Parts: sequence; structure tokens; C-alpha cells
Amino acid sequence: MKLFKRHFVRSLEGHNLLEIFFVTAVASVLGIRFFLALTGYPSLSPGSLHIAHVLLGGLLMMLALVICLGYLNKSAYYVAAALGGAGFGAFIDELGKFITGDNDYFYEPTAALIYVTFVLLYIAIEVFVRRPKLSEQEKLINVLELAKEVVLEDLDHRERRRALELLRQSPPSNPVTKALRELLYATDSVPVPKPDIYTATKYWARRIYRRLVQKAWFVSAVMAFFLLQSFSGLALALFLLYAKLRWRVDLHTIFPTLTFSDLAGLASATLAAAFVLVAIMRMRSSRLQAFQLFKNAVLVQIFLFQVFLFYRAQFLAVLGLAGNICVLMVLYYMISQERGTNGNCANANSQAENPDHTNKPKESEDGFKK
Repeated sequence: MKLFKRHFVRSLEGHNLLEIFFVTAVASVLGIRFFLALTGYPSLSPGSLHIAHVLLGGLLMMLALVICLGYLNKSAYYVAAALGGAGFGAFIDELGKFITGDNDYFYEPTAALIYVTFVLLYIAIEVFVRRPKLSEQEKLINVLELAKEVVLEDLDHRERRRALELLRQSPPSNPVTKALRELLYATDSVPVPKPDIYTATKYWARRIYRRLVQKAWFVSAVMAFFLLQSFSGLALALFLLYAKLRWRVDLHTIFPTLTFSDLAGLASATLAAAFVLVAIMRMRSSRLQAFQLFKNAVLVQIFLFQVFLFYRAQFLAVLGLAGNICVLMVLYYMISQERGTNGNCANANSQAENPDHTNKPKESEDGFKK
């Protein structure tokens, strides 16, 4: 078998698994830091030994690998994702010890480096895994993965519909497609199970989010917070520039503790504020473009400014990150609403210009036209 010439096959379940890995890793870091701060940073040191929690992280990641390599069912993968995420969080939390000569857990740039690691991990998940455009071969392999639930008598209605949708996108003449369709139709599916704690919490958060974004006061408060945050950074940047050029004074005489990271953070905040200014100017001509510029400003805050904030404020910067994420979620909602409004207007205009349009034939569940 030409093992090393075979390409990787993407999984439709991969995004959910990596999301669990990401969330548990972040929760692991924050949980460990909170626990240690609450208990006064105790250490497990029997005799001359020191047992660091990076060992626990390695153990959890090893268990995740054993489960992935030794088991085939979906439940095993979800357990492995949670264990692997918790283990990675415990590992990366001790980063300061492994990049300093004196094993300094409290090394100041550690929080910023951990944040950058998670940002890069998030970008990788979004770019390479989220909603992949599968090839015909990958679609059939993903249907085979779902068909394993038939043997376990655990194929629910939602998984069955998902598999049939993938088969509709596959060549009907393919014998594998025909065999899988016959298998799915010949098997009774089970009711959709109750969601687990993580999924139930995510659904609850989504419901709360949808209720809040429909409140005018909530949207106004979030946008006011973001505008105040952006313009405060811009005002400080303009003041420093004026002091440097007009007064011709050394900035360290005004701010004695001013460092390069502070100036870099201020530059990124200024860039975000510039996006905000352009968005305000575009608001009358195109609300959609204005919202997208606001979104770009928030992304600059999250991917650039927050790095320097974590360096300066350590893990207290999580509060600012939470605020920016809240703003980003509101903007995503406003962009989707504006796109929906523009789409409805476009459809209305199209129907007005072509009143005698005909409906396309619909497809039944098995892929045949009615």
C-alpha cells in the first residue's frame, strides 16, 4: 500500500471535534490559572521532586491519541477531542518554564504567546477545516463514516438526512452511491438524542444571543462600547504624535514606563480606529459595507491589539477579549440582516422585471425530480 502517497481525507465532523478541542484547551488554561491564583500557586513537590501540571497535560494528550488510534466510533472521537484539548491547555500553560533559562512560570510575555498560539490555531481551523468543499470521493467516505452508525444501531434522523444530502451530490451511476443509498433507505433511524452538556450550553448561548441582538438597546450599548474603545486609542495616539512633533519632547518624559509593546499596541488600536472612521463615513451610502468595515476593525482589535494587551495586562486582558468577541457577534448578526434585506430587495426587483418566471422542478429526498 502506498501509504505516504495517499492524501488526507477531510471530515465533515472535523470542525465540531476541533471546536471542542479548542474550547476545552482555552478553558483548561483559564481554569488552571484561576485555580492557582485562588489557592496561592501551590506546588506538588514530594521530597526533591517537582510534579508540574505539564505532565498531566501529556498524559491527557496520550490518552486522546490512544482513543483515536484504537477506536472507530464517533463518541470515541468526541471524548478524545475533549481530553486532547484539556491536555494541550495544561501543556501550553507552562510555556514560560520552557522558554526561559530559570524556568519562570510568570515570565511576562507568556500570556501573549499563549494567546498568539490560540489565535493561530483558530485561524488554521477556520481556513483549512471549516465547511470544506469536499471532492466526490470525500463525500462518499463521509457517508461511509455515517453508515457506521447503522451497525451500531445509532443512526439518527439528522445523520440520515445528512448522508442522503451527500449522496445527492455524488454521481448516481457510481455503484458505491447506489449501495449506500439502498443501505440508508433499508435501515430504520433512531430519534435524535438529547444534546450533551457542551452542545446544550452552546444552543442556550445562541438563544440568548439571538434574543439580545434583537434588542435595540443591546446593539446600541455594544456599538457604543466599541466606538468608545476605538476612539480612546485614536485620541491617545494623536496626543502622543502632537507631543512628539509639536512640543518636540521625549515621550518617556510624559509616560516614563512607555515601551515598544505599548507603542505597537497603540498603533494597532489606531488602525482599528481608522477602519471605524471610514465605516462611519460609508454608513449613509452602504450600511453593509460600513458593517463589514466595523467587523474589520474588531478583527484588528482581536488579532493585533489584544496580543499587546495580553503582554501588558496578562490574563486580565480576557475581559477585553470577551467584549470584542461580543461586538463581533453583534456585527455578524447585523451583516446577515443587512444581506437578507438587500437580497429581498433584489428578489423583489427581479420579480417585478420578470413576472412570468417559472419554478424549477423540486427534488425528492432520493434525488429524483418531481
